[in-house]
Amino acid sequence: MPATSQQPRRPLTPEDVVSFRNLEDVQISPDGEIVLFVVGDSFKLDTRWPKSTIWGSYGNGGSSRPLTSGPSTDSHPRWSPDGYSIAFLSDRLKTGQRQVYQMFRSGGEACALTNIVGDIPTPRGLNALQWSPDGQSIAFLLEESETTSERIRREAKDDAIEFERNPKYVRVCVVNIETRDVQVVSPEGLQIWEFAWSPDSKSLAAIVSDVPHEWAWYTNRLVRFPLGGSPQTLVQTKRQCALPLWSPDGTRIGFISSNWSDRGCVAGDVFVVDANGGTPLNISENLEASPGWMEWSDDGMSVLAVAHDKGGIGFHELAADGSSRRQLCWKRGVVAEPHWPRFTRSRSGRIAVIFEDATHPREVWTLAAHASSDVSDYNNWRQLTDLNSQAEELAVGETEVVHWLGADGWAMQGLLIYPVDYQPGSKIPLVMYVHGGPTGVSADRYYGSFGWNQLLANAGFAVFLPNYRGSVGWGLKFAESNLGDMGGKDLQDMLLGIDTLVERGIADPDRLGILGWSYGGYTAAWAITQTNRFRASVVGAGITHWLSFHGRSALADWDAIHYAASPYEREGVFERFSPLTHVESIQTPTLILHGEVDQDVPVEQAYLLFRALKDHRVPTELVVYPREAHAIRERAHLLDLSRRVVEWMSRYLS
Repeated sequence: MPATSQQPRRPLTPEDVVSFRNLEDVQISPDGEIVLFVVGDSFKLDTRWPKSTIWGSYGNGGSSRPLTSGPSTDSHPRWSPDGYSIAFLSDRLKTGQRQVYQMFRSGGEACALTNIVGDIPTPRGLNALQWSPDGQSIAFLLEESETTSERIRREAKDDAIEFERNPKYVRVCVVNIETRDVQVVSPEGLQIWEFAWSPDSKSLAAIVSDVPHEWAWYTNRLVRFPLGGSPQTLVQTKRQCALPLWSPDGTRIGFISSNWSDRGCVAGDVFVVDANGGTPLNISENLEASPGWMEWSDDGMSVLAVAHDKGGIGFHELAADGSSRRQLCWKRGVVAEPHWPRFTRSRSGRIAVIFEDATHPREVWTLAAHASSDVSDYNNWRQLTDLNSQAEELAVGETEVVHWLGADGWAMQGLLIYPVDYQPGSKIPLVMYVHGGPTGVSADRYYGSFGWNQLLANAGFAVFLPNYRGSVGWGLKFAESNLGDMGGKDLQDMLLGIDTLVERGIADPDRLGILGWSYGGYTAAWAITQTNRFRASVVGAGITHWLSFHGRSALADWDAIHYAASPYEREGVFERFSPLTHVESIQTPTLILHGEVDQDVPVEQAYLLFRALKDHRVPTELVVYPREAHAIRERAHLLDLSRRVVEWMSRYLS
């Protein structure tokens, strides 16, 4: 039950939500004295990426200041192994064209190390830029650029689209610090998604596919190859692999694996494989948490991992031989990059993270291990920055952790955000917000700087965020438990959670809404074909017809893997779980929102649902945002979207 008294604060507005600075990519220096991080806008205007700069925090809780001042995007700071210089990416010379830069810890102007043409992809894993362990060079990802003949044809408008023909591979390049020579070091005809240096700086481990299409990532494999040499496959399983990391002695490679919905959204089990190949060892097997980032201990005997952990964040020490494990600390909140766990560690063991919780927006924090006999205490947390202090004046609804029994009696957890100024004992309209993925999580984060949940709380709604089966944070079995059944028992879990809130006298059963984006958008469309209990629905970038999604989406292999079925089976799961198959059942007024150039969930999915609802005389509106992909990024669009969501729910639930 939330507290009844609160200091007067002004209502949160959509403008407030986009005003928060986005802090990410924290990097602590080897000696632990300086913590680098990126400060950027939470939106973009007329640039490819949001504007951002690199900052540094000095000492243990000392001052923070910007280190770069480029006109556009400075990002991905990386310390040299000796801690004397910093590499980073910037498009300061030509907007949209990133180059590799170097600046010295002691100060002075940054200098460009490269003069390349082509895109430097920066996956969510954030390992697209890495110093070699010997400090002599820097490796980075680079997408093959347009050929001369392709450019001539394009300029002549002889530009017929040959779908999935002549794709551009992403390769690993290495720039020599002294000579600034750039060489491609990964094999030709091999798509590199992620990579990691070997300790001797002579080889790379990489997550690869044979073709560079996004769908090919879902059948990726782990390989190793000497610089400029041929690859040796180490691991290829039914699950995806991510975040390869060599042991200090170079004899083993750790990685994280699970069945994931989206590249870069990493949370699964930690495996270790011999660097020469063999059977991978799951060193976190049956751990009821979902590690998302790790680092080897200096002696190579264990791995330190940070995990989504039963609704919070946990640090775990995992023995490299799988013989033992222990939780070092647990904290309510989330270590966010932007919402997937990540940390960096100095030689002394000081750890730097970006942290946020339900009442505090993201800031830079450190935590340190203090040895006491054979037990390490990681509970010494210290906040270094206060760059989002405007939160102190904004009203947000209190967040409660809720538990209930889902389908088959499974234990479920989620969050309930109360309306601002909630009066205990009153029944209130409730909106269920369904997270994407499905291998995602509704973490205990500050929703005043993200999405619509706290805007809805300011408008008088309770918001329910269920972590249904398929979510991360409760181990690999739970995360993979809706494979072959997306829209089945996971929806039952959610509806049973609503039943619990109705039984508690909080949710008004006659004023229920549902809202989601991506898989959450699919659920918002699917749920209203299965029940008429919702009075309003908002379908954001949602799948509405699985077969047409399979044919057009860049993620075409994902749906077949997650449904474990052929898309072409008549009356199979693709047809059975498609909202359009059951459109005659829909009575719920539905707002549909979508990005025009979404390649993950193509915008045709929105048009199909809109036309079906119109034809069946169900109140509906469709809003398509130009230039936007799967995530809406432009400031004006973010503001428009937020206002529409709140207005739609207010229209039908108030």
